[in-house]
Amino acid sequence: MTAAWDASPMEIVLGALVRMPLYPALKVVTYYRASHWCWGHGLHPVALWLKARAVRSGGAEIHPAAVIGPGFAVMHSVGIVVGHEVVAGPDLVLYQGVTLGHGGKAVGQPRIGAGVRVGAGAKVLGPVVIGDFARIASNALVLADVAPGQRVQGTWRG
Repeated sequence: MTAAWDASPMEIVLGALVRMPLYPALKVVTYYRASHWCWGHGLHPVALWLKARAVRSGGAEIHPAAVIGPGFAVMHSVGIVVGHEVVAGPDLVLYQGVTLGHGGKAVGQPRIGAGVRVGAGAKVLGPVVIGDFARIASNALVLADVAPGQRVQGTWRG
């Protein structure tokens, strides 16, 4: 067995194909990446079909127009919803039941920095900015901007 950094591209692809049916979260991220690529190249029906596949196989609905940086990870994918205007930096981690999207009458969706962790059941709604390396606790409701490195819980109104 070779170490990850010694693996050939073929070993990486075969390893992913073996793991894909076993991990719904991996399916969700893979379907999102493929649907985002299709959306960016004008293949909207294909992108929406791939999004629907992600919902059926992993339980997460991530719009193909959402922009999420590299290192995106999903832990327990069921119930995750990401809106179409969301922009997130690298290394975003979402846990089950997270919603990133519109907040009632507020126009706009969240902008999320690098290295952010969003706990299970948390809701980030409206045109808020989440700073780099912020932590959002489980079941938090975020309605205002969060400073970089800050930890928030409960209902966050700034």
